[in-house]
Amino acid sequence: MAEARVTVGSTAGPQRAVAEPSASAALEHLMAGSHGVIAKRIDLALLEGRELLSHTLFSAALIGLSIVLGAGAWFAVATCLVLLITPGAELVARLAVFAAINGGGAVALAAIATRARLSAHRSGGPSDAIPESPDVASAKGS
Repeated sequence: MAEARVTVGSTAGPQRAVAEPSASAALEHLMAGSHGVIAKRIDLALLEGRELLSHTLFSAALIGLSIVLGAGAWFAVATCLVLLITPGAELVARLAVFAAINGGGAVALAAIATRARLSAHRSGGPSDAIPESPDVASAKGS
């Protein structure tokens, strides 16, 4: 590496010392600036986290309320069907028809869910299966 020589001032005229920041002062200035940037990023991340949590809780509350109202509507419709189908029947017969309607609805929903899961599996969509480790996958391939 070449050595550089620097002459400060000149011999003709008054010498004026220019104060250059030392390396430690520059490092302190850099650390203070980076600390401010990091603090602002942390504040922003906390704000975004609070907004996400608030939105998630609000959505969960709406979904829960929708489930409760949907279940109430289903039971009201099932009760109406039971009363229409069996106007003069005993209570036991009405409850049996009510159970059959609810059971039929449960079986239909399970069939729809199974069909959707199978079609997603066939098309390579997401599945709930536990992913294989790379060792198992490579053993199957060879």
